[in-house]
Amino acid sequence: MTPPPTAMPPGEPLPRLVALEVTRRCVLTCRHCRAAAAQDAAEDELTGQEWTRLLENLAGFARPTVILTGGEPLLRDDVTDIAARASGLGLRVVLATCGALLDHAAAARLSQAGVAAISVSLDGATAASHDAFRGQAGTFTAALQGIESARQAGLPFQINTTVTRRNVAELPAILDLAAKLGAKTFNPFLLVPTGRGRQLASEALSAEEYEQTLNWLAEQQARGEVPIRVTCAPHFQRILQQRGQAAGLATASPRGAGPATKGCLGGRSFAFVSHRGTVQACGFLEVAAGDLREADYDFATIWRTSPVFAALRDRTRYGGRCGVCEFHTLCGGCRARAWAASGDYLAEEPLCLHQPRGTASPGAPKGDVLDATDARLIWAAQTQFPIVPRPFELLGRGVGIESAEAMARLRRLREEGIIRRIGAVFDPRRLGYVSTLVTARVPADRLAEVAGIVGTSSGVTHNYSRRHRYNLWFTLTAPDEVALERALADLWRRSGIDELRALPAERVYKIHAVFLPPGLEIPPAQASAAPLSQEQKAVKLDAAGRRMVRRLAGDLPPVELPFDALAAELGQAIETLLHQVKAWLAEGVVRRFGAVVSHRRLGYVTNGMAVFAVPPERIDEVGQAAAQRPGVSHCYRRRPFAGFPYNLFAMIHGHSDQEVRSTAQEIATAAGLSEYDVLMTDQEFKKTSGGYFA
Repeated sequence: MTPPPTAMPPGEPLPRLVALEVTRRCVLTCRHCRAAAAQDAAEDELTGQEWTRLLENLAGFARPTVILTGGEPLLRDDVTDIAARASGLGLRVVLATCGALLDHAAAARLSQAGVAAISVSLDGATAASHDAFRGQAGTFTAALQGIESARQAGLPFQINTTVTRRNVAELPAILDLAAKLGAKTFNPFLLVPTGRGRQLASEALSAEEYEQTLNWLAEQQARGEVPIRVTCAPHFQRILQQRGQAAGLATASPRGAGPATKGCLGGRSFAFVSHRGTVQACGFLEVAAGDLREADYDFATIWRTSPVFAALRDRTRYGGRCGVCEFHTLCGGCRARAWAASGDYLAEEPLCLHQPRGTASPGAPKGDVLDATDARLIWAAQTQFPIVPRPFELLGRGVGIESAEAMARLRRLREEGIIRRIGAVFDPRRLGYVSTLVTARVPADRLAEVAGIVGTSSGVTHNYSRRHRYNLWFTLTAPDEVALERALADLWRRSGIDELRALPAERVYKIHAVFLPPGLEIPPAQASAAPLSQEQKAVKLDAAGRRMVRRLAGDLPPVELPFDALAAELGQAIETLLHQVKAWLAEGVVRRFGAVVSHRRLGYVTNGMAVFAVPPERIDEVGQAAAQRPGVSHCYRRRPFAGFPYNLFAMIHGHSDQEVRSTAQEIATAAGLSEYDVLMTDQEFKKTSGGYFA
């Protein structure tokens, strides 16, 4: 008999999803495993009777969906008894498995026990990639056989994928496989470095790669081929809103379809119970909120009174950018990732690029955050990154500190969001790509809607609104001219606006997005960029070359021998890799190798696009002079059009609107120009790096 629900105080949140780690035994020893699962059961695992007492408490309290997980839950002889007891109490039951033990008989038993759905993990689209990720041959075939057994038993299933740099390029193929298999949902997990996953910290996506991956997933969700839910990535909800898409599926729900969510559910509508009875906000946040055995299996009291849960529900207590972000109720950041990075589960999400609005200097460091050594290190990492086996040793020596301290400082600067990534900045033209700046006149009441439509294009890397009658500006990159025209035509059709203007660069005078940290003074010559090569001939790349481009455009971790790990991953000798990077730098294929920083975190909290009408015979002279101005990060010659007579475009960053406007005025005055304008940036809808050869 199902017990009646216990009355809850008005407004108190109810747990809607509770994951039960019924065992930490597993037939696999995956490198990324949160549970660090082993072959043998722990001596103090909860017994079947203890799980029953918990289930009875849950059924009388909130009747959440129960997720049976592990380890491998099918290694418990009584797992079907636990499932049957839960479903008999009126609880919806789902189960997470690697698939290796899911034969026809097991699938039939689960179905008869009332299991409503299962999830199976696929971390690669082929046997070679999945088995390498899982560390054991035959796991891919076993997972597919388990999925087929579930299908024949009428068990709906979803595909789970743990996303790291090792398999991020395979996501399209894995999603395609999930669709072909008939998955009800595709559920990528963005790696949180806990358990054995700590060993994979260097394989975790950088903040920039993270943002790019979430935007790609949002684009796939908009297509609607397979419902997509993203776990351990609450700012997926922020990205959906910025793109004008509906909220996604619940980030911790096992259901094939579910309610809209507000970011991280841990401690708010989701909880995790370990194999020993420890209650946590989630399996990745290894902070105890209570102990079932000590509480006489009264989960309801732990849920209502735990100080950990109370802190997680009070988002006014969140630190850093999460504490002031306009998306804090929609997102809130991943608390487990904050804890793994800093030891403080209320700290800011370390892998988020978004800079909150509503403050005079959003995210800018105060004087006590960056010391003089930090400032010198940030500048050197941007402008003088050594392409040698031990780059951080040389960087440290250059600013007067030891290698270990240099790496520790760079890790902290990355965790604080001041350094976004360390890697190559490629010239897309030299890789065979084409790009253009695009502008549109959009009615104010449709601006957010149209910006969201534009943001769904994977080729759009930057998307802004600016104060002008041409108020929407974005960059669009494609593998060739035909693809570029198709993408433009598609955006014009889907947006329904009257006018889209493509403004390709006719000449590039400067692309040098490096920023001087506060308190650091250097000679003007050091702040100037070297003249850009106008060479546009694409280099010829084989499959190995394309892999190298993809990897170098990611994030190089601050470890003692970062290039060694990268060379091993690419299957190359370290000497070959370093020689190629140096050659690409010399040829202009790589514009710069080093730190990519968050300019707002360094105090450059505003920017504007200054546009000038320059006589054609003087455009190169004026453009080259403008490119040398401090604060100018990009400078191009573009073709004017009717109603917009400007042919020189300069992106200017500053500490205030007035500083940006003053720089533009100085450029105009020095060149004797009377016709110019400054289009100040109002809102950033999208900002990611270009993804090459995905």
